[in-house]
Order: sequence, then C-alpha cells, then structure tokens
Amino acid sequence: MAKAGLAFSGGGVRSAAFCSGVLRRLLQRETNLDYLSCVSGGGYTGSAYMDWKYRHGKQDSKDWHFKFFNHLRERSGIFCDWQRPIHGVFDCTVLFCLPVFVTLVVPFILWSAYACPLAFAVDYLAGDIIRGGIITHCDSSALLVNETVSECEKRRERKAIERFLLFGAPLVLAFASYFIAPMLPGLKNASSFLTTSFGVIFGLVFLPWFFHDVLEFIPDWMRVLIILPTVVLWFSFPVMRKNATLVVIVYFYAYVIVYRVYKKSFSFYPYTDHFFAQQLWASGLLLWISPLIGTIQQRLGHVYNRWRLQKALFTPTSRGLCGCAGISFRNFFLSCPYFDHKQRVNLDPERPLTLEDLENVKPIFISNAAVNRWRRTTSSTEPDYEALIMSPQGIERLDRPAHERELEGKLMPEDIYLSDAMATSAAAVDHHMGALEGEEMFKDLKVTLGIAMGNSVVSDPRHVRKLNICLQILPYFIEIFRVSPLLISYVFYHNFGGDDYLTFGVFCFFLLLLLLTVIALIPTGSANPSRVERMARYFAVHIPYISYVRKTIGILNLGPSPPPVLRLSDGGHVENLGILPLLRLRLKRIISVYGGCAASEQAFCNTLMNALEMARKKLRCSFTGMDGRDINEDIRINFVERSPGNQPRSYRFKVQYFDKDPEGDGDHMVGEAEVLFIAPRHPNKGIKMTQPMTWKEALIDINENLDEGHWGTGPELHAKEVDRLTFCCCESCHGDA
Repeated sequence: MAKAGLAFSGGGVRSAAFCSGVLRRLLQRETNLDYLSCVSGGGYTGSAYMDWKYRHGKQDSKDWHFKFFNHLRERSGIFCDWQRPIHGVFDCTVLFCLPVFVTLVVPFILWSAYACPLAFAVDYLAGDIIRGGIITHCDSSALLVNETVSECEKRRERKAIERFLLFGAPLVLAFASYFIAPMLPGLKNASSFLTTSFGVIFGLVFLPWFFHDVLEFIPDWMRVLIILPTVVLWFSFPVMRKNATLVVIVYFYAYVIVYRVYKKSFSFYPYTDHFFAQQLWASGLLLWISPLIGTIQQRLGHVYNRWRLQKALFTPTSRGLCGCAGISFRNFFLSCPYFDHKQRVNLDPERPLTLEDLENVKPIFISNAAVNRWRRTTSSTEPDYEALIMSPQGIERLDRPAHERELEGKLMPEDIYLSDAMATSAAAVDHHMGALEGEEMFKDLKVTLGIAMGNSVVSDPRHVRKLNICLQILPYFIEIFRVSPLLISYVFYHNFGGDDYLTFGVFCFFLLLLLLTVIALIPTGSANPSRVERMARYFAVHIPYISYVRKTIGILNLGPSPPPVLRLSDGGHVENLGILPLLRLRLKRIISVYGGCAASEQAFCNTLMNALEMARKKLRCSFTGMDGRDINEDIRINFVERSPGNQPRSYRFKVQYFDKDPEGDGDHMVGEAEVLFIAPRHPNKGIKMTQPMTWKEALIDINENLDEGHWGTGPELHAKEVDRLTFCCCESCHGDA
C-alpha cells in the first residue's frame, strides 16, 4: 500500500484548532496514516494526539478520541484559562510577573554589575585625558601651587590633543574593522565583534566628556531635549536599529563614568572613593551570581512555554504533578555534573515520553524546528539556518547528505522529550529566527532583555555525560576565579588602604573577561577539530559567559560538525507547512493542512510557494497542476485569484521525485505523488453550497449524526458566527451570536 503523510502547519492555537478538526475527520474515516509532520501550533494537536495514543495502548479508539478532542476544546486557553476564573487569575499573575522578571529585573542586574568596574578602568586609563587636565575638586590638594598660567595653558592644550586622539582612534579602528576585517580570512568571523567593540569604546570615552563638559551648564529640561532625540534616532532607522539597545546601555555606563571621572555627586549622595570601592565590591557579588540568573533568564521562556503546553494538552499521566513531568533544574542549564556516567534506562510506565518511546507508534511523529547559526560549508551564499527534523527514527538536518553522520550517536531521540520537541517547534520568538532574521529589527533588544522562547540543546550530551568529574566541576571554579579579583582586592583595600589593590583587582577581572571572550570567538564546525577548537567547544557548553557571548554576537558554526550548542527555534522560521520531511521520504500521498493566519489570498500562495521552492532546491522535486499545467499558474488561477464566494478550501497538485544520476550530472525520476493542500476560508469567501449540508449528510460515511442543539444544523459556519470570535478562549468575551 502506498504510504501517506499528514502535515500540520504553524499558526498557534488557530492552527491547532483547525488541524484538530482535520485529524478528527481522518480518524473517523479510519484513514491510514504513516507519518505525521508538525510545525509550531500544528504540533500542539499532533504532539497531544501522539501522547494520548501512547497512553491508550498505542491503538486508536472512538472512546478516547471523544475524550481527547473534548479535552483539547476545554483547554484551548493554553496560557490563560479564563474558563476557570481562579486559574485565569493565577495565569494572568504569572504572565505579568514573568516578563517583568525576565525583561526588567534580570537585565538591570546583569548590565549594572559591569558599570562600576568599567568606570574605574576608564578613569584609570583615560580619566585625566577626558577631563582635559582639569583638576577635580576631590583632587585639588594635589594641584601644583607653583604652576604658572602659561604652564597651565600648555598642559591644557596638550590634553586637548590627547583627547582628540583618544576620541578619534576608536572611530578609525571601528571603520577599519567594518571595511577591512571581512577581507581577511582570519578576522572574518570576528569582524562584527571588533566593529561593535571599538564603537562601544568610543562611546565610553566620548559620551562622559560630552555629558559633563558640553551639557553641564544647561538646564536639566534642555539636556533631556538633547539626549532623548539621540536615543530615539537609533530606534528610528533600520540601519541603526540593530545596535540601538547597546547604545542605551552605553549611555547608562557613560553616566556612571562621569560619576567616577569627574567625582560628581550621584543623586543626593556625594562622591567618595570609599563609597565607590563599596560599589565595586557589590558589583563583584552581582557578577558572581550573574551566570546563574543570566542562564535562567535565557531559558525561562522556553521552559514556561513547555510547561503550559504540556499541562494543558497532555494526559494526566504525562503531565505529572502540576504539569511538571520531565522538567527539572537541569532544564535551566546547558550542563550539570553527572556523578554517574552511565545513562540509566527509565522503565517507569508513567515516565514522561521521549521521541524514542514513539518508535512503534503509528503514524511516525515528526517535529520540525529551525537550527540557527550553522552552515554545513564555508560558502557565504549558504543560509546560516536549516530545518531540523526530530523523530523517533533520528534527529538530522533536512539537507544532510547520506554520507554525513552529523548528530548520529550524539543527539538521539531518547534525549528529547515529546513536550520539549513540541515547545521547541513552537518557539515563535527567539534571538535567531531562521529566514525571518533578515527582517528582524530589534534582535539586540531581544538578546539584552532575554526575550526568547527558543531552545538551546547540547549537540553531544553523551560526551558531556562521560567527561571526567574534574572536567565537569572545573567550570564552577572558573566562575569563582573569574570574579574573585574584584572581591579580594576590596578586602585588601578595606584593611590596608590604597587604590593599587583595586586597580590590580579590576584589571585582573577584565583580563580574564577578555580571555574568555577570545575563547568565545574561536570558530567551530570543522570535520576534524583541533585541540583549540575542542577546548572552545568545551567552554561553550560549560561556561555561561562564553555561551552568552556566542549567542549574542551570533558566532557561525562553519562545517559539517554540529555546533557545541544547537540554537533551535520555531520550525516555521524555515518552512511553515511541515511538508518538506514528507517530500524527503518520497511519500505517495500527502495532506498539507494550513491553519495559519493569512492577511490575503496571496499569503496562502506565498506560504505554499515558499515550501515548493525549497523542495525544488533541496529535495530535487518538481511540481505541476493535476492537468499538467505549470504549478505557479495553476495555483494562481485555481486557488488564489478567485472571486469571493468562489474560493476553494483545498487544492490538489502533483509532485515528481528525482534523484541525481550516480554516473553523470543529470537527474532521473524515481516516483510521483499527489498533494492535497487544505486551508480555511471566511464563509463569505469560500465556495458556497447550493443547499446547506446537515450533519447526517456530512457524516453519512461513518453513520453518525450530531445533536443540532449543541453543534448547529451542519458543519458549515456562517459569517456572523465567525466574526463574533475574538482571541480569547472564554465564551463571554465573544460577541453576540
């Protein structure tokens, strides 16, 4: 029998609802399905169905089907369930507190911790030059009383020249890094980092002088009128918007540097060296805990998303206590020490399901995600993202050649929980967003504020688990040692006095930070990694700071070997229909269900055409209409450009599969198939039936009839019924029927 596959598209709860209707009809007709490929919102329905089927003896049954679809309908308020008011209040409280913690509290702690050490370093290296030779009030005792007016003028003139060079050098280096570094193979990967770094250095030395010397003698309201437009300017133009958030942080650091360099009072508290030393010590404490809270911030969105989806859709057995089955503290960290190197097999029948558990469950489940910042080759024309296929049969890139093993023996189906795969495929917002990243305007804002739902997965967890225990706990000592100079230097300063101790501690801290940053820039991905690359891969997994730098800068993994940490996001960031894995399997019959939001009829066409174009390039597929017409024209005439009231809700077309000739450059056809594309239409736009269809007529093939009082007279919806619906899951929020 010819194998068939079903593809559920992305589109959030809207797609999940539409796909559940298609799935229910197919189950009622006992349609034989071999594969189920899901993306994003379609994965809500697909993953939940696989979980319920596994928990009910791996067999379909009308009894549990009825309970399953009722459960989906009752729990449609996944993130805020106002059908149960107490739950709704709790959900709203969590939804309010979570963004506040992730986007306000944690970023303030993380970024303010560097302000005082940075101000101390800038003052020590360039403070006198920034001041232009002016003696501050705190240092007036050191003024040479015998200095003549001419000597003072010469000193000020010399400092002015030095200040010009101080401001100009970072700008020249920034432009050189932007234009020249990409031409040098050794600096190509670090070009963006160098350009940004020199730009930041310019801001840290220029802005304090500008804020103090230029804006000092004007009213506060006028300062706001000058500074605020410059901030808005960075957010106004797409070219500048990429670094807008970093500029705001530099502005904040500049004010702290003014506080140190010019010895200015901060708010109502006068400046003293002793008070600033105490702030350095407090910064050291914050820097000590920053890896912990920073890691939690970066992964909290994904864990929360997974928890809500699992709690709402899965069976009670799979949900566990409070819906937390399979979720532990390890989900917030890339790596934790394993004192037992052997991976124990969990034989508990009530354990949370992994993809491996679905190996003998039909249809074969496929979850689609996007893997970002990874090119298989060094070609600059190759996209730095690709579809990642996760199924009980293995985890692999869509474009993986047959001779490359990639993740085989490293990341296995048993390592991925079903709920984790569902949440990863539905990570609509992340730092890196596949094909949508080119349209992303506030990427650095998302990185800074921790706005992300994507998943970070160690590409070789078995290797990490088998590491010597000393190598597993070494990162903790490195994190302690990284901040220790700041804390120890303050102890010496407090007991013995003298700024030399603080100077030594601050610069030791920044030297260690620079060393870790250089390690983060080491390229990875080669088929035969050197010792240096293996070291970089180890640190990228185990040191949160290095992982954060690589993620923030967007370090590319160039080569066939997977990156040390896979950056995964919504499968719709590559292809939103989920049909590519089915075309790759050369299936004879494919049903593609599109439940996403389409602003126009052309949007349906664009989504479908994007998937077909990718299939041509990556899978050697060719497409035609059912009558042999060119596929582009056939879609336009028979599906898109139809008048309201005559727009079809489905479209059929043919696909021909080709393989490359083993001896030559040509292709030869190896099979063909038929694809049915299904999409919803508004009642005023879709094809209208001459006579309204009743439930008895619609379900005649399964000999069932639904209660008209509860379900209406038939399956057709009227425009009034559709227009009253809102985004809310509560019936009272909708308009009058």
